[in-house]
Amino acid sequence: MARVKGIIQVTGSLKGVSMYTMRGSEEVIMRTKGGPSKYTIKTRDSCKGLRDSGKEWGGCTKAASSLRLAMEPLGRLADYNFMGGLNALCKKIQCMDTEHEKGLRSVLITENRSMLTDFNFNKINLFDTVIRMRPTWTIDRDAVKATVTFPAFNPAEQLAAPNKLPFMRFVIVLGVCSNASYVERSKGFKLEEDLLKGYRHEEHTEWFPVKRSLPEQTLETCIGGIAKHLTESNTLVLGIGVEFGTVGADGEGEAVKYAGCAKIVGSL
Repeated sequence: MARVKGIIQVTGSLKGVSMYTMRGSEEVIMRTKGGPSKYTIKTRDSCKGLRDSGKEWGGCTKAASSLRLAMEPLGRLADYNFMGGLNALCKKIQCMDTEHEKGLRSVLITENRSMLTDFNFNKINLFDTVIRMRPTWTIDRDAVKATVTFPAFNPAEQLAAPNKLPFMRFVIVLGVCSNASYVERSKGFKLEEDLLKGYRHEEHTEWFPVKRSLPEQTLETCIGGIAKHLTESNTLVLGIGVEFGTVGADGEGEAVKYAGCAKIVGSL
């Protein structure tokens, strides 16, 4: 993979070379096209490993998509395309399945929930670097709610602001995701439970000046009306973040997209 440097910025395709940009990087990425044909991959025994990997990748992307939808509100705080990170995380979870042979392994999030903890939606400004305190949290699966307590906050000692925006607020999101497994009848991977796909709820504090000290704060978020529909294939995922804002027309805080950071803190 090559990178274009200098004053010339080109994107698109040119004689077997693709050029494109990515959020989080100012460089133009270059990739050459090529590799075995679709027919070769589909028919040759030497390509069985490639076929199995491609088949399993479908399970990873479905599980990662379920996770993305569960944490969708935190996407506005990310500083890169975190979908690739979620795909990679789901691939690690898939490798934990020792019951099925390669090509048929499930993405069992429910059995590997601890692997979700501390997934960051940022590469440059990590939540634990920007906010130097440890919130405490609980998840109540029966009530489908989560509670996060932010300790007393002293920005002079506990904030390393990545920008000069005057306002900030804390954000929490509770969402539902599902396992993905191979279905022989359809010859592909599907979510084991998609009834609650995309269900989530966000709460946040009021906007406050970045230089203001704060007492202990507690946020609670609840996804109402779905408790009876939760199954063993569903996982409740809790994410937290800090969002920075500018001065709005009413003099209060107004969010600036991608000005913040977030991470997954736990699941149940």
